[in-house]
Amino acid sequence: MKFLTGILCLFLVLNLKGQPLRDINYNYLYNPGELFSFDLKSVRQSSGWIIFYKLHVRDTSLRADDFTVQWETRQTLSDKEGTPLTSAIEVKETSRGNTGFAGTITVAPASAPNMLVAKVVRASLNRAWLFYEVLEPNSPVSTYAKSGNEPVTTPYVNLASRLSIAGDATQIVSYYNDNFPAALPPFAEAQGRVSPGMKTDSTFTLPAGQEMGFSKTGLYLVQTDTNATEGLAFRVEDDYPRLGKIPSLAGPLMYICTKQEYDRLALAKNDKKSFDRIILSITNDTDRARKLMRNYFRRVELVNQYFTSYKEGWKTDRGMIYIIFGQPDEVYKFSDREVWSYKNDLYKVTFNFAKSSSIFDPENYVLIREKKYQETWYEVIDLWRSARF
Repeated sequence: MKFLTGILCLFLVLNLKGQPLRDINYNYLYNPGELFSFDLKSVRQSSGWIIFYKLHVRDTSLRADDFTVQWETRQTLSDKEGTPLTSAIEVKETSRGNTGFAGTITVAPASAPNMLVAKVVRASLNRAWLFYEVLEPNSPVSTYAKSGNEPVTTPYVNLASRLSIAGDATQIVSYYNDNFPAALPPFAEAQGRVSPGMKTDSTFTLPAGQEMGFSKTGLYLVQTDTNATEGLAFRVEDDYPRLGKIPSLAGPLMYICTKQEYDRLALAKNDKKSFDRIILSITNDTDRARKLMRNYFRRVELVNQYFTSYKEGWKTDRGMIYIIFGQPDEVYKFSDREVWSYKNDLYKVTFNFAKSSSIFDPENYVLIREKKYQETWYEVIDLWRSARF
C-alpha cells in the first residue's frame, strides 16, 4: 500500500492564503515517510502556559537548517488568517543540531490565545506544513516530567528511565496496574470501556527535585492533590514502542486472528518455535509469514509512537484502524473529532473518531462504530492473513 497519496494532499503551498485549519488534510501527521517529525506539548501552569516544540529531520539528505518555524495565533479552526505573536508570548530555542532543534514558548495567562499555530517551512521547495495546539483553559496537564534537564514530551517512557517532575511542590504518584482492553472491531455494537473509578494499585510521594525510577510497567499519574482534576499521566513500558519479545507479540495480533489462534499464541509465551508454527498455520507459507510479521509489526510500532494513551497505542481505536488499514489518505481535525478517509484501489471507507478527553489523556479519541464497516473489515483481514499487503 502506498504511503504518499499526492503531493497536494500532504503539503501546503506557501503562497496559499486564507486556509482555515479545519480544511487542511493532516495525514502527514501519521506518515512515517515524511521529511521530518514535529511535536508540540502544552502544559498549563499557574504562572501561565509553557509549550515545548521539537523538530526532528528524518530525511538523511536534509539538515535542520533546511527548515524554519513561523508562529502565529488563531481563535478558531475557521479563521483563514493567523495573527503574529505579541511580545507577551516568548519563543526560546533551547537546542539545535544537524538533525533537529527544540525550544519552549511561554505565555502569560492573560495573553493566552485559543490556539498556537506552527508553520514549518522549507523555503527551497516553497512548501509548508501546519501544526497547532489548542490551549484549553481547563486542560488537565499541569506539569511535566524531565529526564535530566530535558523535558519528556512523549506519553511513554522506558522502564529503565529516571524522571523528575518540574516545579517546587511535593508530588503524589499513583500507579495503575490495569490491563486495559484492546479496541473492539469498528462494527462492534458495544465498546470496551474502562471503569470510571479506576483503583490505584499503589502510591508514593516524590519530593520536589527528586528523581524516581520504576520497577513496574503500567500507567502512572502525578499530582499535587489526588482529589484534583489535573496532573500528568504517562505509561512506563519495557518492550516498546517496537515490540521484540515473543510474549509482547501475541496481543496486537488479536485483530487478525481467530479466538482459537489468539489463545494458542498467548500460550506460546517465550516459545518461539510454537509461535512461528501458529503464524505459519495462518499464512500457509513461510515467505508470507515473514512478510506478515514484518509489515504488521512495523505498523504496531508506529501506532505506539503516534497514539499511546492511558493504554498502549496498539490498543487504542485509532491504533487499531491504522494497523489494519494503514495511513489514512485524508485526516481532518475538528474541535470534537478526527475524520479519517481511505480512498485507494482496495477499499474506500471513512472513520469518525470522537474526542473523549480525561485526566489520563486529553487527546483520547473513540471510534464511532457502525455495522456498515463489517464487510470491509473482514475483506481487509483476509488480505492480512494471506500477506497480500
